[in-house]
Formats: sequence, C-alpha cells, structure tokens
Amino acid sequence: MPVVTDPNGSQWSVHRRLWPFPGVEDLLDNFDFFGWVVGLVLILPVLLLWPFWFVAKFLGVRWVLVVERDHVEVQRELVRGWRRSGARSGELATQIAQGWRSGNYAL
Repeated sequence: MPVVTDPNGSQWSVHRRLWPFPGVEDLLDNFDFFGWVVGLVLILPVLLLWPFWFVAKFLGVRWVLVVERDHVEVQRELVRGWRRSGARSGELATQIAQGWRSGNYAL
C-alpha cells in the first residue's frame, strides 16, 4: 500500500481492498459466549465461500481500489485484473504526489 504525501502535506494511501467482508474480530468483538456461538455460525458460510471468491478474482472479477486521504476514504475505483489494478494504483499515487488531487475535499 503506497503512502504518498501531496504538496500540501496530506498523507494519502492507495490500495486494493482484498477482503470485502467484515473481519472475524469485528463481528465477534462485542459478544458474550452465546454471541460468539451465533457469530461463528454466521461466519461459517463466509469461510466456505472464500475459496470461490478468491478464484473468481483471478478469473476476471474486478478489484476495488481505495484512495484514502488522512485515513478517510475519498474514492473507490473498480479495475479488472491484478496487473491493471496495480498499474492504476501506481498511476493514482503518482497523480497524488504531483498534486493533481490535492484540492479541497469536503469530507
């Protein structure tokens, strides 16, 4: 995940969103024992579907590129292919470093 500083001094990051589902820790964080049991039952289908999701990504499903400014999401882009998404991530980082996107954003 490249972290870039624009000419105004803001920190930007550009990265692929690799996992579209909430994390296990996020789902089970505020539960007691019975909540853990329910949470694990809810997580099982996600874990069973994960290999199919992973294979689909490499067969052409689009990757989500996330652009963040000072840890706040500013933009998302869909890009098909691992190499293309990496190249686009590099392009966005270059644009940010050159000041193309350093305007005032209402966050």
